[in-house]
Amino acid sequence: MKFYLSGGMEFKKHLGGPWRGWFTAKVEELRHDPINPVTLESAEDTEDREKGFPLQERLSILKVEGELTEVRKIVRDSLFRKDMWAIQLADAIVVLYDESAQKGAGTLSEAWEAFREGVPVYLVTDFDMKDVPTWLIGETTKIFSDFEGLLEYISDHSFVIRDQMDAKRIAAECLGSIYEG
Repeated sequence: MKFYLSGGMEFKKHLGGPWRGWFTAKVEELRHDPINPVTLESAEDTEDREKGFPLQERLSILKVEGELTEVRKIVRDSLFRKDMWAIQLADAIVVLYDESAQKGAGTLSEAWEAFREGVPVYLVTDFDMKDVPTWLIGETTKIFSDFEGLLEYISDHSFVIRDQMDAKRIAAECLGSIYEG
């Protein structure tokens, strides 16, 4: 099974790489495959990194300078494409909802895209439910208070397969033909 690892990046130290690295090792022990957006790079990301100028830093500077047209172009051409493509490849997504996810929009957008596509959404948060957006709760398949609970759950591949079937059915029932051309 492939799991897309969604969570705050823009407002998270090291783009959220540490939790994703830890989770990657654990999920691989269960014979699953992680899809880590921190390690997915477009040609532009690689070029910026080689110049010693990470893409997120470049975007932050452009925002402050008011270069919003350039920000839109980079986000649309690089981040949107990369992340939505990865969700299309995933069997499920893992969403870490913490303070950094609260500040950004990408994590919530990725959860919506997964729900819309009928991909199970596993939410991990230690927040009280009163502090989790109701819209996000509506998109979830299951909610866990820690990664250990999630890892125990996905260690049984049949649970994920069942969740995939349920997620497809729920998305079809909820959204019907809204997104069909």
